Amino acid sequence: MQQLPLEPADIKMLRRKLIPFFAFAGFSGMIFAFIGFSFLGKSKDPMAFDDIALYVFVGFGLIFFGVVGYMIWAVFADLKRGVKHRISGIVTNKRLNVHHSQTHHSPTGRGNSSKTTRHYYLYIDDEEHSVEFKHYNKAKVGMHIVLDKAPKSKMTLALEITGKEVVDQDAHRSESQTNGKFLQTTFPEVKLTPKDEEVLKSLFKSQQKARYIWLAPTLVMLIAFIANGLYGLLVFFFPVVIIPAYQIYKIIRLYRNYQLSKSYGLKRGVPTIIEDKTTFTSNRSKSAQRLRTTIGVITVESVTFDQLQVGDRLVVFKPKYGKQPLSIMTMDQKEYYLY
Repeated sequence: MQQLPLEPADIKMLRRKLIPFFAFAGFSGMIFAFIGFSFLGKSKDPMAFDDIALYVFVGFGLIFFGVVGYMIWAVFADLKRGVKHRISGIVTNKRLNVHHSQTHHSPTGRGNSSKTTRHYYLYIDDEEHSVEFKHYNKAKVGMHIVLDKAPKSKMTLALEITGKEVVDQDAHRSESQTNGKFLQTTFPEVKLTPKDEEVLKSLFKSQQKARYIWLAPTLVMLIAFIANGLYGLLVFFFPVVIIPAYQIYKIIRLYRNYQLSKSYGLKRGVPTIIEDKTTFTSNRSKSAQRLRTTIGVITVESVTFDQLQVGDRLVVFKPKYGKQPLSIMTMDQKEYYLY
């Protein structure tokens, strides 16, 4: 990691970042002031909240504005110090973290609101660094990048992809032609193995379970409407009719495709190339390793994830009737099952 002086463009970016901070702090201050004056105005009311509620309100305000104040101070500190940190190296992994939170607006639990926050990280030579989405999307695993960050505020000032120059144009052109021909290859269908049939059954059950989760609550509501003779309200609450009908259709179709694929007894191979790799984490679901390929995103086991690299050619095996992959095979004939 290098320490370099801030450039004029960096200073301009940091100053521009202060504008939303001050706007947010001012807007939040007005909201807190309005709530505070309304609260204090009712303090003589015997039905008003007690002193504990006031202390909680003041404490929350201090913590909230303390956090906002620290963020503003960190930007000013970076401007005053006039330096930035430059990190360069190979992108060894990427991580998307999704955090779900829920806020209760009343003691009865009504009026709850949920919030989803996404954080993006790049691993440069196996060291994690937070970045914005545009930088996360720009960099791919295996690329050599140069990342400039402010030391205090941790803001990303710039991200440059280096090492993209192709020394041997003929070799690059030949590789592109080889990849193009590979993606147009038609592979013969292969007989389903006992492991394939097991994975196919597991895939069918998981998809069926997901459909039943959507079907059950809406079907209960529909039965309740019909049992109480509220047919007229179904015109306004039409999703209560549409959702169960759609889910039942999808369940029947899943079962049909499963039986057809099993009786057909063959699986088809689809060529693809890995374009990028990323790790997904969340506070509501388990971590997942994902490969972004030319035919879409494929979730794999962590062991498989570590063994595959960007640019690898794969054959994705799918059932004859269905879109979900069963397994992937590398060019050295190693097959990895996905379920």
